Amino acid sequence: MDLTPYPKINKMDFIKTALITAIAITLYYLLLQWPNEPVNLGDEEKLTQENQLIIESDDSLTNTLSPMDSPVVQVEKNTIAGPSFETGNKNLSLYVDALSGRIVGSQLKTFKESLGGENSLKLFGEVGGNLYLGNSGFYSMSQGYLQPNFSNLSSKIGTDGSLVFVLTGENDNLYHKRKMTFQESGYSVIVEDSITSALSSEVSLTPYVVIERNSVNEAKGGFMSPERFAYLGPVFSTSEDVYEKYDFGDINDAPFRKTSPGGWVALIQHYFLTAWVPDQTGTYKYQGQWGGGSNRYIIGYTAQNSVLAPGESVQSTNTLYVGPKYPGDLSKLQENLDLTVDYGFLFWLGKPMYWVLEKGDDLFNSWGMAIIFLTVIVKLLTWPLSAKSYTSMGKMRVIQPKMMALQERYGDDKQKLSQEMMELYRKEGVNPLGSCLPMFLQMPFFLAFYWVLLETVQLRHSSFLWLDDLSAMDPYFILPILNGLGMYLSQKMTPTPPSSDPMQANMLKFMPVMFAVLFAWFPAGLVLYWLMNMLIQIIQQWWYSRTSIAN
Repeated sequence: MDLTPYPKINKMDFIKTALITAIAITLYYLLLQWPNEPVNLGDEEKLTQENQLIIESDDSLTNTLSPMDSPVVQVEKNTIAGPSFETGNKNLSLYVDALSGRIVGSQLKTFKESLGGENSLKLFGEVGGNLYLGNSGFYSMSQGYLQPNFSNLSSKIGTDGSLVFVLTGENDNLYHKRKMTFQESGYSVIVEDSITSALSSEVSLTPYVVIERNSVNEAKGGFMSPERFAYLGPVFSTSEDVYEKYDFGDINDAPFRKTSPGGWVALIQHYFLTAWVPDQTGTYKYQGQWGGGSNRYIIGYTAQNSVLAPGESVQSTNTLYVGPKYPGDLSKLQENLDLTVDYGFLFWLGKPMYWVLEKGDDLFNSWGMAIIFLTVIVKLLTWPLSAKSYTSMGKMRVIQPKMMALQERYGDDKQKLSQEMMELYRKEGVNPLGSCLPMFLQMPFFLAFYWVLLETVQLRHSSFLWLDDLSAMDPYFILPILNGLGMYLSQKMTPTPPSSDPMQANMLKFMPVMFAVLFAWFPAGLVLYWLMNMLIQIIQQWWYSRTSIAN
């Protein structure tokens, strides 16, 4: 029997293999976020719900929101053909269709559709043949969705400086009023809908709000553009789950139905969202489904029934947000609404990184400098962990001649060479695994910052040096090339044990080229972060190598 012992696995080889695996897993995770194919709107065999929001049919005041189906109520496909009224403040304009009361258009005045363009960004409205709408109002079992038929718009400035717009109209002996209150700036509006009855009998009404969208736009941008990875679809917040993504594909499989006190509903996309937030003291039935007659996805909620007696009025108040993903503004509107700024599973790193970014921008008035500021802060925080690694790397460079001598003596006996190398490391107080620690430390911060970049709307169209847009790829590939050169220099400064696997060593030599090519497609802000991280790492390596030689 052959009793020759199996050769021991070299720890340095193992850690390098683990490092390559970690990088591969990181890239694989990013690819997992690649968006699904756009929903096939023509595949109606899978779509079982042909109606609008399901409204309760019981008129009782005490009845909570029920799952009972209402009669099918269809709406006009062409909803923006008629006249509309403009409301808004210095940041946001909303356009209200006179007949239906729908919000059929919006303009985010401080955001442009494209870099250098003149047109303000639109969320609600008709863009490229696609409809994106919002509405609030009342539903009657006898008349369906009540159309306010607004005929007059008045405006005034409130005592607190707010901008108040009042729309009024009459339809079938029901007098409609919508009061829309904007602050002087911002992207939210308090919407108060009320109806006064001139009927001779009582009528049961169900307050509702909706967001409607009839298609899923294809992502734009480069291969690694954040827009390709950002979530596009509905989000619901209920007492059961404060942040639940239920995308268009889920709605195709089964409509969303949950009853909850408080909560909110939103349709989110890259950098922006629209959301309805009700009075948090009430109970609501949250819904999401496909409206076959209108050819749109419909998400929203209904409130408890109200009985409208002759000469009396009923009112429903909700807050609508149409704008960018500003975490501070969203959390002020509703405590969980800032969850729509989604930093993924590394949120515990992403949130503080965003906070540091904001402070950096406040300090330097530049988001590019804010990224550099963030990089320095991260490196300072991880300095104690990496210091030992760089010290070990410096010592390895000092004992390099001894390592080469062992290689010459035991080159034909890998097992003996490994044993002697481990003994040399022990005597000299060198950790052979330490040189790979900095790369491992970078990975979670790299991933977390990618998600921060994905959600930080302030980086959109933000310029820095030769870069016109930190959220887009470097058009001149300067940053990717500098990253490749920096990684190559870092590798040259990292001593390689003579016993390392030549195949793995050759693979690592190609890493700078691989990263340079990969980073050519990444957003410039992310590549800037990695470059500054690399430069600081090189300075650390040089310093500790110099210190080790001096000692």
